[in-house]
Amino acid sequence: MTKLIRACIRRYTHNTIFWIAAVLTIGLGISIAHSTRMTYYDDALVIAQMLIHAVMISWVVGKEFKEGIFRNKVIVGHSKGSIYLSELICGVGIAFVLYFLCAVIFVAFNFYEVPLLPTSLIVKIFVDYVLLNMCLAAIFVTISCLFSQQAIIAIVNIALVLVMTTASQRLYAQLSQPQYLERYETINSEWIDENGNIRYKEVKVEGSEYYVDNPTYVGGVKRDIYDTVYKLSPYGHIIEFVYFNMDWHGYEYFLNNPVDGMTGEETWELIIGDNEITDETIETFSSHLMYSAILLIATSAVGYIGFRKKEFK
Repeated sequence: MTKLIRACIRRYTHNTIFWIAAVLTIGLGISIAHSTRMTYYDDALVIAQMLIHAVMISWVVGKEFKEGIFRNKVIVGHSKGSIYLSELICGVGIAFVLYFLCAVIFVAFNFYEVPLLPTSLIVKIFVDYVLLNMCLAAIFVTISCLFSQQAIIAIVNIALVLVMTTASQRLYAQLSQPQYLERYETINSEWIDENGNIRYKEVKVEGSEYYVDNPTYVGGVKRDIYDTVYKLSPYGHIIEFVYFNMDWHGYEYFLNNPVDGMTGEETWELIIGDNEITDETIETFSSHLMYSAILLIATSAVGYIGFRKKEFK
């Protein structure tokens, strides 16, 4: 196993695509961190990182099939299980290193958030960010090991990222729908505009509010399924972080654009004054860790079983 892992690491580090992908990943990590400090957390750059990661693993592992390296490893006596595990360890290990660095960079750029948030929450978000990218690496490695054509592997992994992001966004929209909608009665009210003309507008009748069922609300077993799929999706975790971080991003923007009569720091303190960390928020990021661990284990198990059954010609 050790020899297989060493050979796998050499194959990555001797591949130009790997170094290009690594530089782009770190560069995008810096851009994400800087964007968050200046304006907002740009999840489009996160998607770009995922696509680059998919291409890198597809290219490197797909080359194993193209050059018959997997077949040769089996011929010389290595078990298929150990071959898959070596690929998985390398792919996941590289993801850990790259995205650990990206997480450190993010914290360094946005260190102003550290005193504002509970330490336990910061740790959970930090770990989950690294873990969700390790999950993606495991998925990319598994798909790359189960398909034989390098071009097909790349297409499938890229398509998977795009489908995952789109599906996660739609699931979020469905799960965010309120169960009930507020309705109220209105009356026509007269008012005179600046030219002296009589105008009419509908005005809410105070105390007439009532609630009706929201026809787009997803409930019951269907909601449980949607919620589970959403939480298992790595991009679902990114969506949650995007909306959470909306209350804390843009530190530099507010410093440079203070409200009249206030300093930049006073403006920033005004903006974040009403922000609260709820138990629900902490629970959300705690559950992310569990779902990421489940996805990583499940993906690895599927890949291990599937690769052992694969025939090499």
